[in-house]
Amino acid sequence: GEEAEGKKIGETLGFELPVFLELYDGLLSMWKSNVFLRPLTHRFLRGAVQLVGRVLAFVREGLEGEIEFGGSVAGGVEGRSEGTGEGDDATTTLERIADVPGYFWNERVEDIAVVSWELTILDTCMSRDYLDTIADTVCPSDEESRRSTHNSPVELDEMRLLASEVLAESSRGIPPLVSHSWNVLIVDNLTSRCCAPLSAVKGVAATYRMTNRPPPAQASPFVSTILRPLQEFDEAYASRTPPQIGDGWKRRVIESVSEKYAVAVEELIATVKRTEEALKSRKTRRMMAGGMSDGEKVKLQLFLDHREFESHVVE
Repeated sequence: GEEAEGKKIGETLGFELPVFLELYDGLLSMWKSNVFLRPLTHRFLRGAVQLVGRVLAFVREGLEGEIEFGGSVAGGVEGRSEGTGEGDDATTTLERIADVPGYFWNERVEDIAVVSWELTILDTCMSRDYLDTIADTVCPSDEESRRSTHNSPVELDEMRLLASEVLAESSRGIPPLVSHSWNVLIVDNLTSRCCAPLSAVKGVAATYRMTNRPPPAQASPFVSTILRPLQEFDEAYASRTPPQIGDGWKRRVIESVSEKYAVAVEELIATVKRTEEALKSRKTRRMMAGGMSDGEKVKLQLFLDHREFESHVVE
């Protein structure tokens, strides 16, 4: 019954998350022949709008970090009846939820991407599949059904247009949510992850200072890890990136990371210059190894690192 219908909705439309499967199943059920009452069409439309509005409000609060998922359940599972079997299923569900550590959607880039994709599917369905469902019920196309509605063809077409406008209004809040999810939340999250390895930039100077090591011949190991979070995320969610989002979000991540990388390098070069000046005044500036000073080796290493980083940006 309901499970089969939910599975069908998931397979045909692409919904995966239970909350969206339940929402769309509820929206469809309002227009079934054993539920729908034609004189109350306006109320059924309002009900659909309210359902979508409630879910969008829930999603918005989740993405803004106002709702914590998982973690402890209010009141816990204490005080339940032992051995009666009553409410055992509900208790087991509560215990499973309580076992999940508390988390927020806006802190998990994978969750943000999945929710955003579900919203995109919902937005498409509201203007196409769901509108067709309402139209087939309220404004049937076959002549026999049209005669039984006691409405002229013009009136039926007007009703379809009205339903279309109502549904468009109800889903108007979806595109801003999707845009915010990718261009702000996902960008900020991935930028933070990609910037974590940049702390290793400071260690480049220590590698060559007073160590008499030979000049570098390849990039530092940390460079290949800088954009790895972006690459892995893009590979995993490329097929679930909303078409209207494009590649702008990736450029924003790379630009932000590049700026922070540049700042870290500039600070290091300034430190190296100060160190060289101090050593020069003590007449111990050059630690000979291939005719290069420690500062020159550091700068060569930074150059090799920069070239390696550029190659990953191109990829």
